[in-house]
Amino acid sequence: MKKSMNAYIILFFGMTLLILNACKKEGPAGADGKDGNANVSSSTFNATTWGWSSPYYYVDLATPELTSSNINTAAVMVYFKTTGSWVALPYTQYNSPSQNYIMGFNTSVGNVQVTWFYDTSLSSGSDPNAYYGVNVQLKIVVIPPSVMIQNPDLDIRNYKEVQKVLNIQ
Repeated sequence: MKKSMNAYIILFFGMTLLILNACKKEGPAGADGKDGNANVSSSTFNATTWGWSSPYYYVDLATPELTSSNINTAAVMVYFKTTGSWVALPYTQYNSPSQNYIMGFNTSVGNVQVTWFYDTSLSSGSDPNAYYGVNVQLKIVVIPPSVMIQNPDLDIRNYKEVQKVLNIQ
Protein backbone atom coordinates (compact mmCIF):
# COMPACT_ATOMS: atom_id res chain seq x y z
CA MET A 1 0.00 0.00 0.00
CA LYS A 2 2.87 2.31 0.85
CA LYS A 3 4.47 1.70 -2.56
CA SER A 4 1.25 2.53 -4.41
CA MET A 5 0.78 5.68 -2.28
CA ASN A 6 4.34 6.81 -3.07
CA ALA A 7 3.69 6.13 -6.77
CA TYR A 8 0.56 8.31 -6.67
CA ILE A 9 2.44 11.13 -4.92
CA ILE A 10 5.29 10.96 -7.43
CA LEU A 11 2.78 10.82 -10.31
CA PHE A 12 0.87 13.81 -8.83
CA PHE A 13 4.02 15.94 -8.50
CA GLY A 14 5.24 14.89 -11.93
CA MET A 15 1.95 15.89 -13.56
CA THR A 16 1.92 19.18 -11.64
CA LEU A 17 5.44 20.02 -12.88
CA LEU A 18 4.46 19.19 -16.47
CA ILE A 19 1.37 21.40 -16.30
CA LEU A 20 3.22 24.33 -14.71
CA ASN A 21 6.04 24.03 -17.21
CA ALA A 22 3.60 24.00 -20.11
CA CYS A 23 1.82 27.13 -18.81
CA LYS A 24 5.02 29.15 -18.77
CA LYS A 25 5.55 28.97 -22.51
CA GLU A 26 5.08 32.28 -24.29
CA GLY A 27 4.87 33.07 -27.95
CA PRO A 28 7.07 35.58 -29.70
CA ALA A 29 6.49 39.26 -28.96
CA GLY A 30 4.07 40.93 -31.37
CA ALA A 31 4.69 44.11 -33.29
CA ASP A 32 3.72 47.42 -31.69
CA GLY A 33 0.21 48.54 -32.55
CA LYS A 34 -0.51 51.67 -34.52
CA ASP A 35 -0.67 54.82 -32.41
CA GLY A 36 -4.24 56.02 -32.23
CA ASN A 37 -6.50 58.50 -30.60
CA ALA A 38 -9.51 56.36 -29.64
CA ASN A 39 -11.85 57.56 -32.40
CA VAL A 40 -11.14 61.25 -31.79
CA SER A 41 -11.40 63.17 -35.05
CA SER A 42 -9.73 66.44 -35.94
CA SER A 43 -10.23 68.52 -39.09
CA THR A 44 -8.65 71.83 -40.08
CA PHE A 45 -10.33 74.35 -42.39
CA ASN A 46 -9.17 77.55 -44.05
CA ALA A 47 -12.21 79.88 -43.91
CA THR A 48 -11.72 81.86 -47.10
CA THR A 49 -15.30 83.13 -47.41
CA TRP A 50 -17.82 84.11 -44.72
CA GLY A 51 -21.54 84.43 -45.41
CA TRP A 52 -23.76 87.14 -43.88
CA SER A 53 -27.10 86.47 -42.22
CA SER A 54 -28.16 89.37 -40.02
CA PRO A 55 -26.94 89.79 -37.30
CA TYR A 56 -23.80 87.70 -37.88
CA TYR A 57 -21.22 86.38 -40.33
CA TYR A 58 -20.94 82.61 -40.60
CA VAL A 59 -19.11 79.73 -42.24
CA ASP A 60 -20.48 76.17 -42.50
CA LEU A 61 -17.94 73.38 -42.11
CA ALA A 62 -18.81 69.84 -43.22
CA THR A 63 -18.20 67.52 -40.28
CA PRO A 64 -19.26 63.96 -41.20
CA GLU A 65 -18.01 62.73 -37.80
CA LEU A 66 -21.10 64.36 -36.25
CA THR A 67 -23.75 61.72 -36.79
CA SER A 68 -27.30 61.31 -35.54
CA SER A 69 -25.99 58.68 -33.10
CA ASN A 70 -23.33 60.90 -31.49
CA ILE A 71 -24.54 64.50 -31.94
CA ASN A 72 -25.91 64.60 -28.39
CA THR A 73 -23.08 62.73 -26.65
CA ALA A 74 -19.75 63.68 -28.28
CA ALA A 75 -17.78 66.68 -27.09
CA VAL A 76 -17.23 69.09 -29.97
CA MET A 77 -14.54 71.73 -29.69
CA VAL A 78 -13.76 74.42 -32.23
CA TYR A 79 -10.52 76.37 -32.20
CA PHE A 80 -9.40 79.25 -34.42
CA LYS A 81 -6.18 80.99 -35.24
CA THR A 82 -5.02 83.79 -37.45
CA THR A 83 -1.36 83.63 -36.46
CA GLY A 84 0.17 82.00 -33.44
CA SER A 85 -1.64 79.38 -31.39
CA TRP A 86 -5.13 77.86 -31.46
CA VAL A 87 -7.79 79.61 -29.36
CA ALA A 88 -10.95 77.83 -28.15
CA LEU A 89 -14.43 79.06 -29.05
CA PRO A 90 -16.47 80.80 -27.83
CA TYR A 91 -14.14 83.79 -27.97
CA THR A 92 -14.65 87.52 -27.54
CA GLN A 93 -12.43 89.99 -29.38
CA TYR A 94 -12.56 93.05 -27.10
CA ASN A 95 -12.40 96.44 -28.83
CA SER A 96 -14.31 98.75 -26.50
CA PRO A 97 -17.07 98.29 -23.92
CA SER A 98 -19.82 98.36 -26.53
CA GLN A 99 -18.09 97.28 -29.73
CA ASN A 100 -16.80 93.73 -29.45
CA TYR A 101 -16.82 90.71 -31.73
CA ILE A 102 -17.96 87.31 -30.48
CA MET A 103 -16.99 84.10 -32.29
CA GLY A 104 -19.00 81.01 -31.42
CA PHE A 105 -20.36 77.87 -33.05
CA ASN A 106 -23.43 75.68 -33.48
CA THR A 107 -23.52 71.99 -34.31
CA SER A 108 -25.91 69.84 -36.30
CA VAL A 109 -25.66 66.42 -37.91
CA GLY A 110 -22.76 66.59 -40.37
CA ASN A 111 -22.06 70.29 -39.84
CA VAL A 112 -20.46 72.88 -37.59
CA GLN A 113 -21.41 76.50 -38.19
CA VAL A 114 -18.96 79.09 -36.87
CA THR A 115 -20.50 82.51 -36.22
CA TRP A 116 -18.93 85.99 -35.89
CA PHE A 117 -21.16 88.58 -34.27
CA TYR A 118 -20.53 92.32 -33.82
CA ASP A 119 -22.24 93.46 -30.62
CA THR A 120 -23.27 96.92 -31.71
CA SER A 121 -26.29 98.09 -33.66
CA LEU A 122 -24.25 100.82 -35.37
CA SER A 123 -23.11 98.51 -38.18
CA SER A 124 -22.57 94.89 -39.11
CA GLY A 125 -18.83 95.18 -38.55
CA SER A 126 -16.58 93.20 -40.83
CA ASP A 127 -16.05 89.50 -41.40
CA PRO A 128 -13.20 87.85 -39.46
CA ASN A 129 -10.87 87.68 -42.46
CA ALA A 130 -11.20 91.43 -43.05
CA TYR A 131 -10.94 92.18 -39.34
CA TYR A 132 -7.75 90.15 -38.82
CA GLY A 133 -6.30 90.81 -42.29
CA VAL A 134 -5.74 87.08 -42.97
CA ASN A 135 -7.90 84.03 -43.62
CA VAL A 136 -9.02 82.52 -40.32
CA GLN A 137 -8.11 78.88 -39.77
CA LEU A 138 -10.58 76.69 -37.87
CA LYS A 139 -10.03 73.32 -36.24
CA ILE A 140 -12.86 71.01 -35.20
CA VAL A 141 -12.20 68.21 -32.71
CA VAL A 142 -14.91 65.61 -32.02
CA ILE A 143 -14.30 63.61 -28.84
CA PRO A 144 -16.41 60.52 -27.98
CA PRO A 145 -17.84 60.40 -24.43
CA SER A 146 -15.74 57.35 -23.54
CA VAL A 147 -12.57 59.36 -24.18
CA MET A 148 -13.85 62.20 -21.99
CA ILE A 149 -14.56 59.68 -19.20
CA GLN A 150 -11.03 58.26 -19.52
CA ASN A 151 -9.57 61.80 -19.31
CA PRO A 152 -11.66 63.62 -16.67
CA ASP A 153 -9.00 66.29 -16.03
CA LEU A 154 -8.46 67.17 -19.69
CA ASP A 155 -8.74 70.93 -20.25
CA ILE A 156 -10.52 70.91 -23.62
CA ARG A 157 -10.16 74.71 -23.91
CA ASN A 158 -6.37 74.23 -24.15
CA TYR A 159 -5.67 72.86 -27.65
CA LYS A 160 -2.03 71.99 -26.89
CA GLU A 161 -3.18 69.78 -24.00
CA VAL A 162 -5.93 68.21 -26.13
CA GLN A 163 -3.44 67.53 -28.91
CA LYS A 164 -0.94 65.91 -26.55
CA VAL A 165 -3.34 63.82 -24.43
CA LEU A 166 -5.48 62.62 -27.37
CA ASN A 167 -2.55 62.12 -29.76
CA ILE A 168 -3.84 64.46 -32.47
CA GLN A 169 -1.37 64.88 -35.33
